[in-house]
Amino acid sequence: MTVAGVVLVSGDEIESARLDGTTLIDHAVSALRGSGVVDVVSVLSPASASVLSSVDGVEVVVLHDPHRPLAPASLVTAVVAAVRAGADAALPVVEVTETVKEVDAGGRIVRTVPRDELVQLQYPRAVRPSALRPDGSVAPGARTVMVPGATDAFAVRDRLDLELAAAVLAART
Repeated sequence: MTVAGVVLVSGDEIESARLDGTTLIDHAVSALRGSGVVDVVSVLSPASASVLSSVDGVEVVVLHDPHRPLAPASLVTAVVAAVRAGADAALPVVEVTETVKEVDAGGRIVRTVPRDELVQLQYPRAVRPSALRPDGSVAPGARTVMVPGATDAFAVRDRLDLELAAAVLAART
């Protein structure tokens, strides 16, 4: 049985930005390859990821986002293990630490949303090919489980995030 890794690219300029001399796309590829559980890695658009659901022998598809360049290879291992243990999909999550407010249509604060009812999703995510929709999302009704995420797997969406990622990476060495 094969585990196929897919780095989902949107084509924005941040994906091609360099972090410690390596593009964010290549950081995501390295996490997949470095996990020891991914057999083949492709770089595709989200709409193309579902083609892997029809490839014979693919047991698990691992979707990774280059905007999370510091996600450790151990997250790949954890989500794949969860799917191999019986889940249709596995998503890494971390607790929400910021205060979240609900607002009405007029922009007025209605209430504070209890943080204990929320989680923040991360990448990489693992899914059985049969539960992968054409747009790269998980099919409704799929048995989805959560695995503990990693604080380093934060999203890099702009230059300030890139500077933060560079500082985190520098602190590792």
